Amino acid sequence: MTHRAMPGRNLTDKYPELGKGPVSTVPYYDQAFFEKEVEIIFKKTWLWTIRESEIPNPGDYFVKELPTLKRSVIIIRGKDQQIRAFDNVCSHRGAKVVVAEQGCAQRFICPFHAWSYNTEGVLVGVPDAAGYFDLDQGKLGLHAVPCETWEGFIFIHPQDQPAQSLKEFLGGWGAAMSGYPFAKGTDRYHFQAILNVNWKVAIDAFPETLHVPFLHKDSVRPTLAGPRNPFGHLVDFVAYGPHRTASVWGDKEYVAPPVQGLAYAHASGPTIVGGRFSGQSNLPPGVNPAKSPNWSVDVNVVFPNFLVVVSEGMFFVHQMWPLSANQTQYNLKGYYPAALNGAQRFAQEYAMIELRNTILEDISTMEGIQSSFDAGVIKELHFHDHEVALRHQHQVVTGLVGSP
Repeated sequence: MTHRAMPGRNLTDKYPELGKGPVSTVPYYDQAFFEKEVEIIFKKTWLWTIRESEIPNPGDYFVKELPTLKRSVIIIRGKDQQIRAFDNVCSHRGAKVVVAEQGCAQRFICPFHAWSYNTEGVLVGVPDAAGYFDLDQGKLGLHAVPCETWEGFIFIHPQDQPAQSLKEFLGGWGAAMSGYPFAKGTDRYHFQAILNVNWKVAIDAFPETLHVPFLHKDSVRPTLAGPRNPFGHLVDFVAYGPHRTASVWGDKEYVAPPVQGLAYAHASGPTIVGGRFSGQSNLPPGVNPAKSPNWSVDVNVVFPNFLVVVSEGMFFVHQMWPLSANQTQYNLKGYYPAALNGAQRFAQEYAMIELRNTILEDISTMEGIQSSFDAGVIKELHFHDHEVALRHQHQVVTGLVGSP
């Protein structure tokens, strides 16, 4: 008889400190609560920006806008291969030094008065310097921003002296995920949208799959739910301090229709919607922590606003930048190996469009949810056992900011 692995059960019982009662909707719409989140969380937390592969050569830079903080940061690879970050602010009168989103340069020249800086942030040129009074150029370089990397992901910290290193911040999750082959994903695609929702509403759409049989009935239901998992239960859930991993079930017996099957046959690895789940790999222990043979992907939430979705052969990321209590900048980036032939390129394009369409289904419910919160129609949320990731997020946020 074939062994049929079942989804996980009683996930919330693993973390009794989370409780099981309803939770308040106030953190999802209250502007005063939102302003506390910005001050207490976003201004004091490591935040992901880009991948190292996006600035591969000396002089390559990327200007990362941080809308929640109203800051613009230049991330650059120096001649010594070291990656540094600086506020994109001229020391003269505060103009943005770099206007282009990315490029390669040996020097940055402010377009306002042409003060110039090298790739280490040192002020190296001031036109008509004799006209300034006691100008000490050695003290007027670009303002350095703490910058550290983990597995090719570049993080910055808004504070000059972070209370924790990035390694300490990532903690058990970072240790468990170290060694995943992120470096193989060198090419990327990027979708961005402004959503009229709270940032937590946007995040809540992804680390639970109870909605899959219904919202995604015409897309990913056959592979992530199906007869053996009719309610879209997770395989497992693991909390790592403020971070979390939700492991998603996948149907190994799913048979793809012809076009989808052709795309899967030429994919670089298992895809987000099924096709090939081996259940066995040499991936780090944080991937598929339950080691379920019916695992498809892990949705990892790196607190506060960064989601890394991984399978055996691909990964993509979500990032939510809060703009107000009910508006968020949403970003989706996918990373994959460079295609070696037309068949692989087709498979990548197919996977990108399939993922995009699934995400659009997720987004379709968000603004209606936010409207109900804003109107005060719904005052409490009643989380299912397999919405434990949402309960965990609520507990982490209110634990830092305070109960509403």
